[in-house]
Amino acid sequence: MVDPDDLRASGLDMSVIDSWRRSLRYGLGNRPRQIVRSVEVDMQNPLVKVAHAVITSREAVLEQSMCGLSLTDADGVLLRQWVGDPAVGKWLERHGIVPSVAVDESSIGTSSGICLLTEKPAIVRGLEHFYEEYAEVTSAGVPIIHPVTRRIVGSLNLTSRYRDTSPVLLSWVMELVADIQQEFHQTATRRERTLLNAYLNENRDARHPLVALNDQTIITNATAARLISSVDQALLWEHASRAIREGSERSRQLVLTDGTVVSVQCREVVSAAESVGAVVRIRPVDERPSRSRACSPAPGLPGLVGDGPRWRELCRHAVAADPAMPTLIVGERGTGKLSVAQALAGGSATVLDATSVGIEGRDSFLRRLSDLLAQETPSSVVLRRCDELDDSTATAVATLLRSARGGPVRVLATTTRDVEHGHTDPLYAEFPVVLSVPPLRERIEDLPSLLASLSQVASARLGRTGGVRWMPDAVQALSRLEWRGNITSLETVVMRVLQSTTNGYVNAADLPADVVASASRRKLAGLEHVEAHAITAALREAGGNKNKAAERLGIARSTLYRKIRTLGIDLTTSAF
Repeated sequence: MVDPDDLRASGLDMSVIDSWRRSLRYGLGNRPRQIVRSVEVDMQNPLVKVAHAVITSREAVLEQSMCGLSLTDADGVLLRQWVGDPAVGKWLERHGIVPSVAVDESSIGTSSGICLLTEKPAIVRGLEHFYEEYAEVTSAGVPIIHPVTRRIVGSLNLTSRYRDTSPVLLSWVMELVADIQQEFHQTATRRERTLLNAYLNENRDARHPLVALNDQTIITNATAARLISSVDQALLWEHASRAIREGSERSRQLVLTDGTVVSVQCREVVSAAESVGAVVRIRPVDERPSRSRACSPAPGLPGLVGDGPRWRELCRHAVAADPAMPTLIVGERGTGKLSVAQALAGGSATVLDATSVGIEGRDSFLRRLSDLLAQETPSSVVLRRCDELDDSTATAVATLLRSARGGPVRVLATTTRDVEHGHTDPLYAEFPVVLSVPPLRERIEDLPSLLASLSQVASARLGRTGGVRWMPDAVQALSRLEWRGNITSLETVVMRVLQSTTNGYVNAADLPADVVASASRRKLAGLEHVEAHAITAALREAGGNKNKAAERLGIARSTLYRKIRTLGIDLTTSAF
C-alpha cells in the first residue's frame, strides 16, 4: 500500500487521494474483504433488466474490448457481469469480484467504485488502487442516476489489463451509462403514461372522486381535490400501498379529516408485468357536517376522540348498552379500555385494580369490592385488569357480582383476554355486555384526531401554550408503525416530540430517531434497524445538517446519502 501523501506529490486526482485516506480510516487489512451481501441477484430488478438490454446490444464491441463490465447497486453490491476477455474474466473470478459480492470502497478500498461516493465518473489505474494485487488492472466507473428521481441507483464499472489502459475506456462506460439512463427515462415515461391512461379510463364520470398514484406521481380530478386534505392524501397513499402489497381490491371505509365517511377501493395498475401504481375510487357513504375541530368527542363517549368505522362501531354498542347490566370491556394493552369504562361511568367511577391483590392481600381486596358493591346510592365501579386475578379470587369476585346484581351500582371491568359473547368462564359469565376496543392499527384513520387530542394533554402537562399541528408527512410516517402498545405508545411518542421541539408544526423530521427508523419505507431487520436508528439520531443531533451527521458517524457525506436512500428513512421524497 502506498502513502496518500506520496500520491499527492504524483499529481493524482484528489478523489483518489481522499479515497485512500478513507480506506485507511476503515481499517482495511492486507487483503480486500469479500463480503457477500445477497444469495441471489434478482434478474427482474429494473436496473439489471435495463442494463442487460443496453449492454447486450453492444455485445460485438464488448467481445473486442479486452475488458469486463460489472454492474453494482447503489450500495456497491455487484449484480451482473459481462466479460468479453476470458483472461479478464479469470482475473475477476480469482479475486472474488463476482455477483453478490460487495465491491464498495469500505470492502476493497480505492477502485472505480468511488464513483458511488463522488457521484462522478472515476478511473483508477494500476497502483492507484488501494490494494497492490489490483495493480495489474485499470478500473473505470460511472454512477447511474435515475433520470426521474435523480438518485444514484448503481454504477457501471469496466475492468481492463493495466497495459490496455486508454482514455477511451471511461468515455465508453459514460456512453453506456447515458444509454441506460435514457432507457430508464423511457421506462419511467411509460409508467406515467400507463398510470395516466388508467386514470382517464376510470374518470368517465368526473362527479365521482378519483385518484391515480404511484411513488412519484399523484393525479386527481377536481372532485377528489376538493374532498381530500393533505393529511387525507398521506393516509390514502398508505392505504393504496398496503392494497398493492396485499393484492386486494376490496372496498374499505375511511373517515376523512372533515368527518366525511368514504368508501375507498384500490385497483393496481400493471404494465408488462410491472406494477406502476394504483387507481383509487372514492365514494362518500355518509354525509355529515364538517367538524369544527379535528378532535371533537365521539358521540356517547365524552372526552374520547375518533371517527373511524371501528371506533364508531364501539360507540354505537356502548351507547346502546343497558347501564344496569355489568359491562366487560376487552382489548389489547394500551387501547384505552379504562378510558372507555370511565367515559361510560360518567367520570365518577371508583377504580379497583386487580393487580393490588398481590399488595393488599386477597381478603382485603374482596372486602373493598364488597363495600363498593353494597353502596345504596347510584355509583360506578371499574374492576381493572381482571385477567390478572387468580382462579380462586376470580371465582370469589364472580360470587360478589352475582349477589349485587340489580343494585344501584354499575359494574364495569376491563381485560386483555379475547372474551366472546356466550363465554363460560365463571367471572366473565357475570358480564352480559361485552364491548371490544379496537387496536390502533385498525383505526389508523383516527390518527389526526388522536394526535390533536393527545397533544393538548401533553402541552398542558409541559406548560406549553399554543396549539400543535401535525403535518401530513408526520401523520403518514406514524401510520406505518405497528403500534403494539396502541394508544399508550402513541401518547409516549407525542410527549417525546413535544419535549424535544417548541415548534407549532410537527414534521416527520421532528419524530424520534427510533420512530423514523421503524417508519422506513421498507421493513428493516437486525443490523439495518440499528444502522437506521444511528443515522436518524446523528441527523437529529446535527440539526439536520448531513455534513455534521456524517462527521459524527465517521463516514463520508456521500455514504450517508447512499445509506439514507438504501434504508428508506428519507420520508419526504415519495408517496409510499
